[in-house]
Amino acid sequence: MELVLLRHAKAEEDAPALPDERRELVPRGRKKAQAVAAGLARLLAGAGRIEVWTSPALRSRQTADIIAAELGGLTVKEHEAIYGGSLESLMAEWTGADDDLTIIVVGHEPYLGIWARQLAAATVPFKKCAAAAVSLMPPDYATGVLRWFAGPKTLAALGAGKD
Repeated sequence: MELVLLRHAKAEEDAPALPDERRELVPRGRKKAQAVAAGLARLLAGAGRIEVWTSPALRSRQTADIIAAELGGLTVKEHEAIYGGSLESLMAEWTGADDDLTIIVVGHEPYLGIWARQLAAATVPFKKCAAAAVSLMPPDYATGVLRWFAGPKTLAALGAGKD
């Protein structure tokens, strides 16, 4: 099973009158998410079944929707555990999954970085729209190996056809 950890795109700044969960992507963030989505589509070409999971926070949901559309109109599943940082809850969801499943988790820092360390003993800099793929090992898919890490510029370049 493959797990792709992806940080959401650039969103509105934090403001006292705006709940964190309601912060939307800014136009530049939407554009970057679209470019990154094209790169992810190239990286995941030939993958088996793909699911997109997201935090319920609006900025993550909007990023996930862009990714899902680029990958052929996939359904996006919201998981409160992504926003809350509960890797254990997510692991319970994917336990028993097929080996050919790829799950793209669209979420937040610091959790993505923590999860990469817990699952693959890898420290990666999750800038906005950065992604890391971890091959999780059966039978419990609780540990794995970092397969690749790509920042947003690299993913955008891949999506534009620049190897």
